Amino acid sequence: MDVRVLLLTNEYPPQIYGGAGVHVEFLARALARLTPVEVRTFGMQQVQQDHLRVRGFQQDSPSFTSAPPGFASPLHAFSTCVAFASQPLDATVVHCHTWYTHFGGILMKMLYGLPLVITVHSLEPLRPWKREQLGRGYDLSAWIEKTALAMADAIIAVSQSTATEITQLFPIDPATITVIPNGIDTTEYRPRSAPECLATYGIDATRPYTYCIFC
Repeated sequence: MDVRVLLLTNEYPPQIYGGAGVHVEFLARALARLTPVEVRTFGMQQVQQDHLRVRGFQQDSPSFTSAPPGFASPLHAFSTCVAFASQPLDATVVHCHTWYTHFGGILMKMLYGLPLVITVHSLEPLRPWKREQLGRGYDLSAWIEKTALAMADAIIAVSQSTATEITQLFPIDPATITVIPNGIDTTEYRPRSAPECLATYGIDATRPYTYCIFC
């Protein structure tokens, strides 16, 4: 089967602030070894490397900055998702990461007939402190997450506990959920013995299981 993947993400290098961005970076890199991959992200990236294409979408409308406190973030996310869907694509599946891109996934599914895959890194109902930050904007992010998960053709949970939380919080068929832990490129991140480097940081290199992460 000819599979061409469209990844939608809020984070992608060099704009990474959390684990989801790291996950998408390595996932895109690994998938591109097997099949064409396009990443659409919030930013200004423009990358074309073999089977991997990265396109940043920058939506800096003044209307977001003048929106009531807490509304700017979800409105900006929805606007960017509309921009994602407005550009032609060549994909057979759309794969979303975090609620910021879920509206884009819904649009891709409905407009282009693509199967929708969602990786769940965290869940909005388990982050109630966001109401202090977003006010009723938090209701919008929670609603789009719930709606997208209900529409997803497949859901990937990054841990077994996350999979359990999904079924506890939402009426989701467990059969649609697959657990795939976050991964990294083990050729890039591997144990390295570098006593001189460790010594500059005051670390005793003779201690068992002590490896350098700085060089």
